[in-house]
Amino acid sequence: MHNPFQEKIEEHESDVDYIKRALEGDAAALEALILRHQSWIFNIALNMTGNIHRAEDITQEILIKTIAKLSTYDQKKAAFRTWLYRIVVNHVINMKESKKEQFFAAYAENLDFATFSLNLPDTKKHAPMRDKEIIDETKNYCTLCILLCLTRMERMVLILGAIFDVTDRIGAEICDISRANFRKILSRSRKKVADYFQNNCSLFDEHNPCKCSEQVSYLIQLGMIKPGDMNIKHDSMGTIRTVLGKTIIDIENSYSEFLKLYQEQPFFKGPDMVSWLKDFSETQVSETQCTETCRTNYPAKRGYKLRRDK
Repeated sequence: MHNPFQEKIEEHESDVDYIKRALEGDAAALEALILRHQSWIFNIALNMTGNIHRAEDITQEILIKTIAKLSTYDQKKAAFRTWLYRIVVNHVINMKESKKEQFFAAYAENLDFATFSLNLPDTKKHAPMRDKEIIDETKNYCTLCILLCLTRMERMVLILGAIFDVTDRIGAEICDISRANFRKILSRSRKKVADYFQNNCSLFDEHNPCKCSEQVSYLIQLGMIKPGDMNIKHDSMGTIRTVLGKTIIDIENSYSEFLKLYQEQPFFKGPDMVSWLKDFSETQVSETQCTETCRTNYPAKRGYKLRRDK
């Protein structure tokens, strides 16, 4: 699978070729460009929000912005990867906060990160769940939601630098910050999350208080986990680690275990944006009309075929 965060230059030259052909009216080239990036955008959105359905909407919103601005891309100024994922970063950093995000952010503001689990309800009265599938869903839910205790920039840097193993050079370009600042934010955010799991999660230490099987009933009662609509049943391409083609290096126990927890989560297949694009291809508008057209017609699921103004 194409990894947009690899250093290989020839991979990014393919993006430029697709863009050139797409702007000349080649629908297949535009579809190929979307296919290369839609799952990466979707998985960033999912890790930023902890909600698979919201991540689908965000992916569509970002791709609408990308297609609308595609003719403004200048390969002399930046790699397409930098240009595209800066759109992604700006969109998710500035989007409206969800109720879930507000809830976790409140804990992060008022309490020491390591004491978060002390505010969870006493779940000892619930019998441990035996259903492995629902326990795995609880693990996935918790892993995603703990990221919500970080600031949005900390979250984004952690997703890129730790989970997706993006270098500080590429990460800094995408986030539009210095390499030193990227490394500083990455170090701070991964320490917060790794320390939390190390001190509270039974996946790290069986003597820790928080166990997935004991959280299931409570989370189902709250409606946060829905047995009929579970993330882990969404199409995936294997784990994040297998998609990256990486093997975790045991630098230090706590950090390698933290990486394993995140990189062995599913790498989800993004929503089918190519079918969406084909459905939208009947209406043709110029790029100058594109943004307003998408804003007006998006709820009605209409769209456009990209072309240059002459």
